[in-house]
Amino acid sequence: MAAGTLAAPAATAAPAAPLGPKVIQTDAPPTGNLVTFRYKAPEGVNAVHIYGDWFYSQPENVNCNDCGDGRPPSQWQPGDIPATPWHLLPLKRGADGVWATSVPLPAGTFRYAFTHDCTNDLATGCTLHHDPANPWQIQPQYPGAPGAVRSTIYVPNNPSFPTYDNAFQAPVKPNKTGKLESRRYTSPLSTNPAGVHDVVVYTPWGYDPNRATPYPTLYLSHGSGDNSIAWTMQGVAHHILENAIADKAAQPMIVVSTDFNGLPGGNQGYANELRNNVIPFVEQNYNVSKRSQDRAFGGFSAGGSRAFTVMYDNTDLFGYHAAWSWGGPAANQAQIDRLKAVPGGIHIGTGLQDRLGNIAQNSLARVAALKAAGVDIKEFNVNGVHTWDVWRQMLNNYLRNVAFRTTTTSLEITTAPAGNSQNLKLTATARVGTVTNGVAFPSGKVEFYAGDNLLGSAKVQNGIATISKNFHRGLLDDGPIVARYQGDKFLNNSQSAPVNAV
Repeated sequence: MAAGTLAAPAATAAPAAPLGPKVIQTDAPPTGNLVTFRYKAPEGVNAVHIYGDWFYSQPENVNCNDCGDGRPPSQWQPGDIPATPWHLLPLKRGADGVWATSVPLPAGTFRYAFTHDCTNDLATGCTLHHDPANPWQIQPQYPGAPGAVRSTIYVPNNPSFPTYDNAFQAPVKPNKTGKLESRRYTSPLSTNPAGVHDVVVYTPWGYDPNRATPYPTLYLSHGSGDNSIAWTMQGVAHHILENAIADKAAQPMIVVSTDFNGLPGGNQGYANELRNNVIPFVEQNYNVSKRSQDRAFGGFSAGGSRAFTVMYDNTDLFGYHAAWSWGGPAANQAQIDRLKAVPGGIHIGTGLQDRLGNIAQNSLARVAALKAAGVDIKEFNVNGVHTWDVWRQMLNNYLRNVAFRTTTTSLEITTAPAGNSQNLKLTATARVGTVTNGVAFPSGKVEFYAGDNLLGSAKVQNGIATISKNFHRGLLDDGPIVARYQGDKFLNNSQSAPVNAV
């Protein structure tokens, strides 16, 4: 270097883009969002593909299992449903050795994994690798647990390109989320792991182990090929719950995700495990109610099969029952009688294009038969196939419309002469209660009717609503008096038994 000269500063290299997924709002069709995936594969890998549950079809074109349009995300159309089978999409290796691709995705929660040198378009026979930059919070709890470990990404809706209303699945802010725990308990029934078994427990944000009113508990079952981590890591059940709580559509509850693998005795063996081991373990370790009216159950697919066994033959375990994406066997008279006595509610639903074993057709027929037998069923069906897209919607609807929301209304009336003989003073008192003991107390109003005639309404205060008014005797002769509680955000409506006024 010549004397008196300065060396030019070295150019600063731009920082490398981070690994993992990144959601980018593009405001461009078809979905207004683009997700970029960056993945560092091991040395020696010559091809990397991404395998995700994001292929689409119009519902009417799904006329058999794994049938449909099979369009990739870049060809998403309004009215599409996520449909199987899924295919591989290629990644390209950059100069930095990182494999990358960008996928335009609609709103919702998606699972994905990577393959190395896989030549099968459906990833059949290929090992699936999760994204190290985006791992699941909880991993399988024992060696050989079924189910491929993947990664999950949530894509928000772009208002300029509305796709799906899946905001109920959105991840909760870290300072507003509860605690996920992988727990192991003693189980004499379990063969794998021998003598012990596993659950995943979610305690909601603000959980108080010393709360005077014990929490209600929701027990969930996964489907075939999965385990107890499925409902939170794939089904994002904890996000669905916290969003419902934030919307004041559900009250705080404990969620217990069970594992039916390694339990002998089939469906009834699983029910025995719930009764003898799972429920006692949860009640001993968490501040939960021991009343069956404060417990709810739900399961899908093979877990839906177990849900029918729980609902039909172990009805006393839960005050609320749900079975999703399963046709279910016919009920005998004893089972029907038990279902009619369920104090909370029964929720059954399916994806309407679920052709796996004719599940959709069988589910619709089963609900129709139970309703014809006089069983009160809350039916919820959506366009969709045998996928998590359907089961997340099932859980959300269950939480916001059935679980722990049932009320009871009773009515007492008195009448007395008022003025001339054609008038009566009617005092009607409605008492509104909840099936579940929780922190939600009835609010809103009660409407009182004589036949089709509205007599008046009153606000519910401390569980009681009363009207006291004069009526012409002929109006009260139009039919028996009933009280109809209108419900509120937390609680469902209910109606009293009719009471004759005259």
